[in-house]
Amino acid sequence: MEDGVADSADVVIVGAGACGSLVARELAERGHRVIVLEAGRRFDPARDLSNSEANGAKIIWTEPRTYGGGHAVAPKTGVGVGGGTLAWLGVMPRFHTADFRTRSTEGVGADWPIAYADLRPHYAKVELEFGVAGECGPFAPEEYQLPMPPHRMNWHAQVLARGARRLGAHPFAPPTAINSVEYDGRPACIYCGWCASGCPTGAKATASQTYLARAERAGARVIAQAFVHRVNYDAAQGRATGVDYLDAEGNYHRIEARLVVLTAHAVETPRLLLMSANATFPQGLANSSGQVGRNLMSHPTWQVFGTFDEPINAHKGMQMGHVMVQDYYKPDRRNNYARGFVLISYMMTPITYANLSGSFYGPEFKQFLMDYPRTAAWWAHAEGLPDEQNTVTLDPDQRDARGLPVARLTYTWGENDIKLAAAARDKAAEMMEASGATKVRIGMNYGAHAMGACRMGSDPATSVVNDHCQSHDIRNLFICDTSVFVTGAGVNPTLTAMAIASRAAAYIADAARKGEL
Repeated sequence: MEDGVADSADVVIVGAGACGSLVARELAERGHRVIVLEAGRRFDPARDLSNSEANGAKIIWTEPRTYGGGHAVAPKTGVGVGGGTLAWLGVMPRFHTADFRTRSTEGVGADWPIAYADLRPHYAKVELEFGVAGECGPFAPEEYQLPMPPHRMNWHAQVLARGARRLGAHPFAPPTAINSVEYDGRPACIYCGWCASGCPTGAKATASQTYLARAERAGARVIAQAFVHRVNYDAAQGRATGVDYLDAEGNYHRIEARLVVLTAHAVETPRLLLMSANATFPQGLANSSGQVGRNLMSHPTWQVFGTFDEPINAHKGMQMGHVMVQDYYKPDRRNNYARGFVLISYMMTPITYANLSGSFYGPEFKQFLMDYPRTAAWWAHAEGLPDEQNTVTLDPDQRDARGLPVARLTYTWGENDIKLAAAARDKAAEMMEASGATKVRIGMNYGAHAMGACRMGSDPATSVVNDHCQSHDIRNLFICDTSVFVTGAGVNPTLTAMAIASRAAAYIADAARKGEL
């Protein structure tokens, strides 16, 4: 395609991650002409993502962003065809019923316009299509079956489970989108321990090897290294008309489409809407509410390490999710905080291990590194509540290499976030001691997962999209990623984001068939 010459499709999707690929498959298989645009490149995992921590520079967002607020939270986001699933660790629990009603039940956060029951069939559909192994666990919202048996606990998980049981907790093998047996033409995991660096065998489910591959077989086109910088809008029609993007050489292109779906995740989606301001929407496209970029959320987490006399060799196995504890997830009014937390096994590769070590220096830090083979690790993972002051905005000064304003994340943990995360940290340390650790070290406190910033809601004055992820302002504009989250719950968000996208895709297909879009 020549520079500046428009292409066209029925549907243009911005982002080739878990949600964008799912929507692409759903609509392409229903006969729609679909184009998927992805800012990053396409990888051959076997060739490009062999075991190396240096892969992070390929599949993790490394372009500039700026940070502000009291705690400068910087959640990791992915890039490339496959999006965050290239680097993710695959843990996929369902949200609980009460997670959608935190305002009604506890007086914090906000209520969603949808309930667990609305997502139930979509949870099951994604679990089956993506491929999930594990147990639903003793505290799941309901008893449900997963398509693959759980992974056997490695020695690391067995050691952690030992301490959990001594404290009366109920450790289990959580839902994980990593094959425990051969599934959907992909092999079982070989437990090499390099999940975050990309999976060269294909055992870990990625969007590119599942939904996107099926979408392409159904006729969808994927354009990699296509940085979308504007969603175009026709004020006379009140409709989005497509998008503009820059290719790897900086050439300008336009895609015209009847329907625009944004799945660029909870930082780049609001950034794109803000960059797409026009005379009708001077504060950002689809932003009559002023809520685009507001209520950014992350999960406050702590790394807790325990060193043992004997080798643990925690690197032998999946990096995360051989064992989980959810006993402290259900809210308890006796606590001095709202909501709850989970503990998940998480042993990272050596450089990440060093980076998440916490405030260790000199001989103590050197000893920490030497203790790697004898160290176990809990990931203490809590819920961060929404706050309008936590935002994604356009930095007024800094530009990226294309000359576009970069995203500025402004974030301060709230009082409840700090108390809840501390309780999770302390419980993890207590469990580590109960497991027999001779030394317990508290590692880094940081924010995991980006959510919110284009909130879902029934009231157009206080939200960006409706319960089917459709813009209140622009009927043919949809947002199907974690940016629509109303609250973040206390568990990993990808499965719920995909279930929401699945529900939205079904609505889009039905509305399109009726001529309503």
